[in-house]
Amino acid sequence: MQKILMALLVWVISTGALASPAALLVYQVWEQGAEPYVSRIMVTPDYVRLDEGDDAGGYTLFDRRQEILYNVSMDDRSVLVMNPTAPVPEDNQALILQEQVKPDEQAPRVAGQQPQDVKLYANGELCSELVVVEGVMQEAVDGLAELKLVLARIQAATLDAMPLETRTPCDMAGNLYAPDRSLRFGLPLQERSEGRSQSLVDFSPDRELPDVLFTLPEQFSRRPMFAPGEG
Repeated sequence: MQKILMALLVWVISTGALASPAALLVYQVWEQGAEPYVSRIMVTPDYVRLDEGDDAGGYTLFDRRQEILYNVSMDDRSVLVMNPTAPVPEDNQALILQEQVKPDEQAPRVAGQQPQDVKLYANGELCSELVVVEGVMQEAVDGLAELKLVLARIQAATLDAMPLETRTPCDMAGNLYAPDRSLRFGLPLQERSEGRSQSLVDFSPDRELPDVLFTLPEQFSRRPMFAPGEG
């Protein structure tokens, strides 16, 4: 019995060493023409991981220090490496961004904060409607903002391949010139845009998560998105 207890203690200690606290956000997402799915976001000082709630499924990993984005595919056992060198695009003078913000007095407080209603516009077009709270899960919000800025650099590097009909004011604002705009007002509890909506269903500032979730499979092949000198 003593040997069994000692073995159990060693197992607890060893597995505990393989886990670290991370900020966790879980959204339920609805997209037009698709089944609802879960979007799980995990943030540490070094990484942001996005997946659909499955530890063993495909995922996206963002290295916050190196500003490199990895997309891991379990189907073909590969890692797409996105390391854009293009800078964040400068403001577009032809793109006029406006916001409307007001307290949502009817909504219950979240983590002691009163939610706010936010509407985001681009050239007079309503792009998205949000319910947000300020000062909650700021580490996760910051990590997501950094990720969106890198995605904007990827968008800038591939802009020439983007069809002109898809370059609407809202798309240009959300994907290129103001990618983190929806996060500047705080943590989104709900977000709705054309053909898509999401609601926060769980969050934790210090959830214990296995460190392996923030690593890349060593045996998978790696494919760079940009050739040397591109991006």
